[in-house]
Amino acid sequence: MRSAVTPNRIARDGYSLRYADSGGDLPVFLCLHGLADTLDVWDSLAGPLAERGRVVRIDQRGHGASGAPPGPCTRDDLARDAVGVLDALAIERAIVVGHSVGGIVAMAAALAAPERISGLVLIGTASRCSVRTAAWYERIALAAEQGGGDGLVRAIYGEGSGRRARGDARAIAQVARMLTSLHRDPLTPRLAAIACPVLLLVGEKDLMGPKASQTIRDALPPRHAELVVMPGCGHWLQIDAPGQVIAALDRWLSKCTPSARDGTPSTA
Repeated sequence: MRSAVTPNRIARDGYSLRYADSGGDLPVFLCLHGLADTLDVWDSLAGPLAERGRVVRIDQRGHGASGAPPGPCTRDDLARDAVGVLDALAIERAIVVGHSVGGIVAMAAALAAPERISGLVLIGTASRCSVRTAAWYERIALAAEQGGGDGLVRAIYGEGSGRRARGDARAIAQVARMLTSLHRDPLTPRLAAIACPVLLLVGEKDLMGPKASQTIRDALPPRHAELVVMPGCGHWLQIDAPGQVIAALDRWLSKCTPSARDGTPSTA
């Protein structure tokens, strides 16, 4: 399908995605946020990234000011949204920077459209989950469907949280429910097919745990991935430690091939 572009909006099939576009030329960084966040979660990184290339941030479907089609969604649906953004903005290839759920979508995009993804930066994400975690994702989905944004926030962050969820709670519920697929159909066995270089960043105190990132690293092709565990940090590295994220990114980019670093087509 073709996507129509208007200021800050990309039209999809019956819904539209909000996006922000800043910076200059290559490489292009496509930033994908996590569950119940918005593109604003990248505010502390957007400026430094824009000094290094072009930065495209989106509200994933149902989140923030983005719409969503009715009914369930899959991680491949979200990956198609991401690639559709590249299509709409005439971007040939991008380094996808994904946090949490955004990292799952980034990996799915790299598997579905490898010719469009020149690199992955995966922050605090996972490729599989336990039956217990899958049940928690389902409780989040039910809480969002029954209690709206307030129910969603309580289910994720607990009673008394001062956070707010912006977006369509029912659509976000479908994204949460999609995450249960990481138990019955994990990404891990497929990761050996990812051809682009990968930088994994995770906080030492991330509740998803450094082990989840280690699992991804070990499942990727040899020498394709670099893992950095940041001491004392939690889940939202892009908020709590943007300077460390940029420093790790710069070190990684300096070691990447020109095609990966600049987002140009690979001749390999």
